[in-house]
Amino acid sequence: MRLINARQVWTESQHESNASISSVAIDKAESAPVKTGNRMRRYEAVFAALGEDKEERIQIVRQKINISETRRTPIGRSTARAAHLATIGKVLRAIDTLPFQVQQFGHYLYHPAMTMRHVMNAVLLITAKAEFPDLTSAKRVKAQYLVTLALQSYKGEVVGAAEWGPARVAAEMKTFFGVTIDPKNWTRDWLELWESLKEVIKEVDIQAQQPVWQVIHSEKEEKAA
Repeated sequence: MRLINARQVWTESQHESNASISSVAIDKAESAPVKTGNRMRRYEAVFAALGEDKEERIQIVRQKINISETRRTPIGRSTARAAHLATIGKVLRAIDTLPFQVQQFGHYLYHPAMTMRHVMNAVLLITAKAEFPDLTSAKRVKAQYLVTLALQSYKGEVVGAAEWGPARVAAEMKTFFGVTIDPKNWTRDWLELWESLKEVIKEVDIQAQQPVWQVIHSEKEEKAA
């Protein structure tokens, strides 16, 4: 695993996987030369016909798949592979040391297969940490919606997208929540809250990344020694 930064390491540690036997078989079938001739042995496979009482019989060609051929990693790289998996294990253990909602917040930002659980916990965490000024009940509801949009904006920023501006926030507020805010009054009504939400999100992001950075520094020190 490349140890570039905590965000990249978090993401890569979550989608480590090995090729399955079936996927390798498909790859081999797609790349193998087509063979023809009467000498190929054909066997009869029986499948239950959908919606009928009878059975359908399909002629297939027997193909032997060697289990060793399903391994993507050459045998000669087994030591490197073991080190790679060991590093992933350290990263996953480091993430597990975080408080639950901070873990979920990190997954919201960096997990390659984000779920609603990640979203909901991230929103709840930032809402709990945010300081809402004295607001009317209607404006407080919009302020809570603003938490979700601030998280979405930040999630894009960490991968290089531009921060959402007032027009984008107003459009997303209307699309997702059916609520209208006037971007013309952004500075007066929402800018201060938006900036404070960004600061809270950034602080939690730093907290989430901290144990992963510790693993990165530790691994680099071991390699340098």
